[in-house]
Amino acid sequence: MSSANLDPAIPIGAVDKVANLAKPPAETQEPITSSSAIPLVSGEGCDLSSLLSFDPESIEPAPSTACDEPRPSAVQRQFQRLKALLSSPIETLVENPEEVKSVLEEIQHHLPVTLQVKLWPVVTLSAYRSRVKLARQRIELRHAQLPLKTDIADKCQRLNEKKAALDAKTDTSVSTAELETLRKELEELEERLVTGKDEDDKAEIAEVDLVRADALRAFEAFLL
Repeated sequence: MSSANLDPAIPIGAVDKVANLAKPPAETQEPITSSSAIPLVSGEGCDLSSLLSFDPESIEPAPSTACDEPRPSAVQRQFQRLKALLSSPIETLVENPEEVKSVLEEIQHHLPVTLQVKLWPVVTLSAYRSRVKLARQRIELRHAQLPLKTDIADKCQRLNEKKAALDAKTDTSVSTAELETLRKELEELEERLVTGKDEDDKAEIAEVDLVRADALRAFEAFLL
């Protein structure tokens, strides 16, 4: 049938669309799948053990050998120098802790942080210089004032004798003025005496020395 015999009320374009719809649909081409493709099941995890030829958990990082490496000889010498400084008397360290600071600055990268926390307080020991120095001086003065104590004991005995004579009035030459003179001499001698106990001053020094002792113990444990 030609388009001339169609109903004039139907547009020609509509006839063409109808003709196209009448044609059989083209065959849909199915996707090509490879036999080597890995099937994935929706909703299920991927089991690597079935895909790999080895156990992934068997792979372990190589152990670090940094701690087993020998320390450079220069670092070893600095370690021994620091140990010697920490073994010094506390009186020496409070006078000049700068050398400890210098050594620590050179080797701090070779020391764990926990050890540095123990070592660095030694650098601040100069703040206790006067405290340690005065305590040590008091101890030394007590040991050196034995003759002074003997002189004080002698004057005390003389004062007691003169006071007893004055009270008994057995010696009229003894006057109150003479007793007062002896008393003043005794007071002057007592002012020269160092009061306190050696044990207290030693404990004060030991308290400061604890910083040095703790640092030395920690460092010796590190060197083992």
